[in-house]
Amino acid sequence: MRMYMLTLVSLLLLIAIPDTFFYLKLKRKDSHPFYIVLHLIPALVFAGLFMYIKLGLESMHNFRIVVAVMWLFFFFLLIYLSKLIHAFFYVLEYAFKKITGRGSIYFYIARIAMNVYVVAVMLISAYITPRNFDVTHVEVPIKGLPAAFNNYRIVQISDIHLGSWNKKFDKLQPVIKLVNEQQPDIIIFSGDMVNNFGEEAVGWKPYFRKLKARYGMYAVLGNHDYGDYTDWRNDSLRSENRQSICRSIKDFGFTLLQNEHIYLKSDSDSITLVGLGNWSKSNLSNYSDLVKALQNTPPKAPKILIAHDPSQWEPEVIEHKDIALTLSGHTHAGQLGIKFGKHLFSPAAFVFKYWSGLYNVDNQYIYVNRGIGYIGLPMYIGVRPEITVIVLKTSPEVK
Repeated sequence: MRMYMLTLVSLLLLIAIPDTFFYLKLKRKDSHPFYIVLHLIPALVFAGLFMYIKLGLESMHNFRIVVAVMWLFFFFLLIYLSKLIHAFFYVLEYAFKKITGRGSIYFYIARIAMNVYVVAVMLISAYITPRNFDVTHVEVPIKGLPAAFNNYRIVQISDIHLGSWNKKFDKLQPVIKLVNEQQPDIIIFSGDMVNNFGEEAVGWKPYFRKLKARYGMYAVLGNHDYGDYTDWRNDSLRSENRQSICRSIKDFGFTLLQNEHIYLKSDSDSITLVGLGNWSKSNLSNYSDLVKALQNTPPKAPKILIAHDPSQWEPEVIEHKDIALTLSGHTHAGQLGIKFGKHLFSPAAFVFKYWSGLYNVDNQYIYVNRGIGYIGLPMYIGVRPEITVIVLKTSPEVK
């Protein structure tokens, strides 16, 4: 697994800031050296582990270690956010004393209350929210939609990241139940079945085979499905891992589209479904070929596109006016958000222009699904994992 240098530096700073503060505080109080050393042990342990992850796990091929690292990050934040809160209120109280010449019990109360709140939110976000799925219903009007596809039901799921579920197969049962209850005509999976390794998909076939759709299930690969987040001894092992992931997705019952298209049938009508490889600004990890995928398709007939990364929509997709609807995932809505009424804000908005929900530009639509799994941290804060029900509607001709 890979840890970016910026991530490592950020984590080490998060250790250094509060622990330096408390170290100086203990020194000023002339505390016993034992307590000073005891205070520094967690800092040394976490710093050592993070350095080892950065330097020693680049070629690690055990998906369970990835899961362990995610939970390590979680408990690290649980401890160090609490330390930062304590340090922040200590500084506030110190400034207050300097200005007024007196202390206040309210700083202590606020410090404890804030810590209790943060710990409660994190525990709920790790142990409850990831199992509490949103079922989002949207209608998408499409100009020129064949009559038989009016009220056609597409259920979209995305970003399962099976490795993060650590072979806990029962976690998929509520997803299966919710998807099947929607009575989909087709099921679309928009990428990131695994975190990195083919082994993650072993054992899941009987569960995915319970998914039911009238006209089939279709999938594309996401960035994590190429196995690029580790160093391989040779290209043969990398290729074997990727082929294993592709085989599993097909064994699960999905038709895997890799820069190709098929025709969805309904009565005597049909519509083109196009699936792309994962797109990236870097040529080294760009597997998408939209031109190839559109070859020999009806030039003006409306099409549905599955493209894992919504960042591809503006630079490549939107110029193709016949692509009426694009289905994406990838962003997870940052696994972090705040709702103001009906409006959701997430730090993901600083990275992605299109990051959650339905967007419309000149009657071309993109839906970005938040995913049903997690990566990085085993939690959703302020947002929930999502299953999307998209109902196609005929749109009046624009004169």
